[in-house]
Amino acid sequence: MSRLVQPEEGELKLNGLRIHYFEWKGHGERPLVLLHGLRDYAYYWQDCANRLLDDFHIWAYDQRGHGESEQAPGGYLVWALAADLTAFADAVGLDPFDLVGLSLGSRCGMAYARENWPRLKHLALVDMGPQMATRGARGLKEDMTAKADVPPSSFTHEEAMAFFQKQWPTLDAPSVGRLIQNALVQNEDGTYSNRYDRRLADITTKAAIPEIPFLWESLTKIQCPTLVLRGEHSHILDDEISGRMVESLPNGRPYVFADTGHSLPRLRPEEFAYVLRSFLLDEGP
Repeated sequence: MSRLVQPEEGELKLNGLRIHYFEWKGHGERPLVLLHGLRDYAYYWQDCANRLLDDFHIWAYDQRGHGESEQAPGGYLVWALAADLTAFADAVGLDPFDLVGLSLGSRCGMAYARENWPRLKHLALVDMGPQMATRGARGLKEDMTAKADVPPSSFTHEEAMAFFQKQWPTLDAPSVGRLIQNALVQNEDGTYSNRYDRRLADITTKAAIPEIPFLWESLTKIQCPTLVLRGEHSHILDDEISGRMVESLPNGRPYVFADTGHSLPRLRPEEFAYVLRSFLLDEGP
């Protein structure tokens, strides 16, 4: 994939917030929405989207408080995230469509599909459940709450390029440049900082506890085919929680990526795209 398709982009006013989105158009016509994780951004999906364009027409938006979308004084719990997805699907006319959610996007997907599963052909929940494995939950809370209390780190454009090129060796130079714009914000002194609302730390504290029983119950109501994907060595979604998820889903199935961690589309790009395409096209896994 030396020459990657660049997405078109736009903005919508959803639930009082300005929401920025990308749209990848290829040969495929099946509508597919990709939801990023906590502290990530819509352009995270550039590699994955390019691997799926023969079959799918793809949208990804910066969830509230992330990337180039507006920050949300009203908060970031799953009810708000799901309401944004409902408004987005309505605004661009998606019905029915396939939905893939990674990490925080998985939690949004569960909340959305609770009532809206008839609008979904398939749902893929990627390495996040209604609750996190204890080790991952503790580590994420410590990291997020610490970063909420200190000034954001800053780095040069060259440092940002080097970091993202190492993180995403499959991306070409134009894609890395656009990723920097989506993931980072330029400071007055010309340096860059991560582009996300630091109040997102709230969802790793007690404020998010009511989400857990709500999301477990949500799984029991989702009738569409649902794939639960996890990394074998993930600290976020372990075997016990993912197994319970599959048992709770009326039409659920598991897939485990061997010898890898949480960020599956980045760590296993070829396998992830293959497994996802097979599931969405009813060819497996």
